Amino acid sequence: MSELPICSLIIVNYKGLRQTKDCLKSLFKLAYPEQQLDIIVIDNCSEDESVNSLRELFPQIRLFVNSTNNFAKALNLGIQESKGQYIGFLNNDATLDSQWLNVLVNLLENNAKIGAASGKLLFKDGRINSVGIQQLKNFYWQDVGFGEKDSGQYDTEKEVEGLCWAAVLFRRECLEDVGQIDEDFVMYFEDVEFAKRCQKRGWKMLYTPDAIAHHEYRGSSKGSKLTEYFCNRNRFLYLAKHEPLQLASAIHTSDFFTNKQYDFLFESIFVAIKKLLDYQTPEIVETLLPQLCERLAVIFSRIKVDRILPRLQVIRADRKMSIGIYDCGLHFIGGGQKYVATIASLLQDRFDITFIANKQVTISDLESWYGLNLAKCRVKVIPLAFYEKRGMQCIDSSIIADDMENPFDEIARDSKNYDVFINANQLEKVKPLSPISIFVCHFPNAFPNRHFAVGDYTFIIANSQFTVKWLEKRWNLQPTFMLYPPVEMATVKVPKENIILAVGQFEAGGTKKQIELIQAFRSLQANHPEKMQGWRLILAGSSVAKNPYLKTVRDLLKADSGSIELKVNADCDEVKSLYAKASIFWHACGLGEVNPQRCEHFGMATVEAMQNNCAPIVFNGGGQIEIVESGRSGFLFNSIEELCHHSYQLIVNPDLLAQIQAAAGDRSQYFRLAPFEQKVKHFFEIIHQEYATMRLPNPGDFRF
Repeated sequence: MSELPICSLIIVNYKGLRQTKDCLKSLFKLAYPEQQLDIIVIDNCSEDESVNSLRELFPQIRLFVNSTNNFAKALNLGIQESKGQYIGFLNNDATLDSQWLNVLVNLLENNAKIGAASGKLLFKDGRINSVGIQQLKNFYWQDVGFGEKDSGQYDTEKEVEGLCWAAVLFRRECLEDVGQIDEDFVMYFEDVEFAKRCQKRGWKMLYTPDAIAHHEYRGSSKGSKLTEYFCNRNRFLYLAKHEPLQLASAIHTSDFFTNKQYDFLFESIFVAIKKLLDYQTPEIVETLLPQLCERLAVIFSRIKVDRILPRLQVIRADRKMSIGIYDCGLHFIGGGQKYVATIASLLQDRFDITFIANKQVTISDLESWYGLNLAKCRVKVIPLAFYEKRGMQCIDSSIIADDMENPFDEIARDSKNYDVFINANQLEKVKPLSPISIFVCHFPNAFPNRHFAVGDYTFIIANSQFTVKWLEKRWNLQPTFMLYPPVEMATVKVPKENIILAVGQFEAGGTKKQIELIQAFRSLQANHPEKMQGWRLILAGSSVAKNPYLKTVRDLLKADSGSIELKVNADCDEVKSLYAKASIFWHACGLGEVNPQRCEHFGMATVEAMQNNCAPIVFNGGGQIEIVESGRSGFLFNSIEELCHHSYQLIVNPDLLAQIQAAAGDRSQYFRLAPFEQKVKHFFEIIHQEYATMRLPNPGDFRF
């Protein structure tokens, strides 16, 4: 008997120790030389003691652990590891008659055109489980003879459309010629699909009544619900691959549609369309996609249907994932704008990034303002008629009342054009219509009204613990995570000068308190004229044209001796130079305010100053208290008097000034680019993995 060919018998186990033991016991009772048997068990990530127990009980077998719970993948692994001329697939809940293998080997040895053969598969009670498989109406399939009493009606050997893989023997040449089992099917219907490919390659499938096997029907698959799910899902994949013209009509004849299992239906059509794109010609795809979309649009929303193809393009790597970044204040220089521009600079090599603005601004503007490389990004300007008609430079959402049309619907419509839409400037009235959406909140400025849409976003990012607190209090929302702004403003060290520097926008509402800072400086000059000799106050910041607040500031300085300077719309290099030379940094945003939104929500300028070893003296509120450790790396103040007091102490005590400057530089390292970059890239890599990967269902996750 040693001249008989080696047969590899592959059994897939998933938490089925009892059934697998019975199956293996039957293999060692086969009337086939044991030395010619290559018995392989593939474990599909069982969480029980299957692997250890089987190795201990059956040392003769070769056991491998699959990387995922995927039956088709397990069979491919078994084929890859197999040694035999013939390769058998056995369900772990099947047992074999002692002559089963001899009969099938003899049959295959005597007919080279037979790719696979199987025998009579019986239930434990003797009824028929399968004597082959056949196609029914609407491309459903069934086991021939299923549930019938065995009265000899199937005792004739014959060619069949396909074979049940609970117990089947393949010729190795057939498996190699036809190719891998399609792992997208996971389990069920993979035998039908493979049989179709065998047929196309000219291989025959043969049934013989003389090879007997018994099957504990669905003993290893958790019952009929799991079977129904995969059979219905995989029917769509089969059609997309082999009968594409039938795919659209199959939607309304599916059990998913009949049983109103619409989530399963959509998921199945989604993977089927990918299969269509992978296997069919562009001409067929171009014909079928409109048909499919029209049928689906009757069941699902148009926007859901319209998202299918764009996502599949990313999954298939036909294009990069696109990110649209909307910032209603992009045309202004500001910390929030730099925050999101930095995100874009970090992601532009990986993703296709478009800035969406309401006013004219260019990439070169952003690069100049923030010292960033944004060469691979683009800007799309969408003017909003409501604000254009009123000649408004600031896009203020608070003036849009409940009974008004929402002017930001135009931005919402554009958000559909991106895989990921980022609302970068906390404009709460933009409804996201993209598959994935991110709301960057520097502070929850407005109160919810009819147009409030923040709860519709997939993720919310907050820029400080101060913002986190008010997100919960004002909007009852929890951020996905908190991400401090990145600050990378260290410059070449130069000798420090007697300069007090304040950096902040000359906002129309005066929230940066430049007027109060002027008053504080003049108070220091008046109270300590000798000590303040040679000291200057420099106020740097951006401003829109025709800014009444800036005019007030300028008017206030008309009689000044020159010790107070304004640097309006200074470019990045000039601001860096000011940081390098300044000794003390002032920031008074929040002073005298009751409304928390008028506080500094984080304080990027403060960190920038600290990175340049400026000693910070900042208002004790908002996000500033998360940056400055009062008395160690700077000072916090609650009044103009306290601001003046701390400033005077530093001015008259050079050693203390140097100590605070050094500590400020050390503290500022916590807010540098590196931790921000790591977190941003990790977060977007997770998003990309979820969006650009078609995850196969795990049978172990199903709970019916």
